[in-house]
Amino acid sequence: MKILALDTSSNACSVALLEGSPQDFSCIERFEMAPRQHTQLILPMIDSVLNEAGYEINEIDVLAYGRGPGAFTGVRVATGVVQAISYGAALPVAQVSSLAALAQGRAQTRTKTGESDAPINKILVASDARMGEIYFAVYEMNNGFMTLTGKEQVLKPEQLGAFLNNLIILNESWHTTGNGWSVYTEQLNAIACQCALSFDSDEIRNQLFYPDAKDIAYLAFQEIAENTLVNAEQVSPVYLRNNVAKKSQK
Repeated sequence: MKILALDTSSNACSVALLEGSPQDFSCIERFEMAPRQHTQLILPMIDSVLNEAGYEINEIDVLAYGRGPGAFTGVRVATGVVQAISYGAALPVAQVSSLAALAQGRAQTRTKTGESDAPINKILVASDARMGEIYFAVYEMNNGFMTLTGKEQVLKPEQLGAFLNNLIILNESWHTTGNGWSVYTEQLNAIACQCALSFDSDEIRNQLFYPDAKDIAYLAFQEIAENTLVNAEQVSPVYLRNNVAKKSQK
């Protein structure tokens, strides 16, 4: 199975070509922090990974992309590129949540507990949605894939405590990821303090602030197994905040 994935839903721009199975795969990837440069970078990145792998686009089995939520323009860029490739090469598409990609990426790390490494199976994702809000979701590991508990939300950081009270019991089994925890440190501190302490380096934490195409490609395996792939006409991004364009013009 060959999966070509891309993500432009944040300040990062990434492309990955994953080949194999969930248990045994290789990955060629490109990742660059590139605010407002996604349209210039995404197609050259796709060409670069395909050339390195020695494949033509029609030899790919599945496309995957970060469908949002995230930066409004970035999500639209990924959607347009995936639709165009899907039309041209008649490829099915896996639509993967950008928040799920953040959770999957966090799950690949380990929080040090003495001499051993503890698995990360429960994750709270908070991503800065601008305008004083966060994109938020709760994920738990299920057969190797981060799976959504409840629904993805857009809300004010101050509302998160009340929201979680009706959904989960906070304790040190929960980990955090996403840049929302650092952007809204003061508002989210009470919740973060109840979760597991992270001993990751600053470099690792910064990497985990942004969705990565390699994690989107991996999550596409689940979409394939569940037979939820779509064609180009069915590709549908998720913004959560549908009036974001109007607000940003004020």
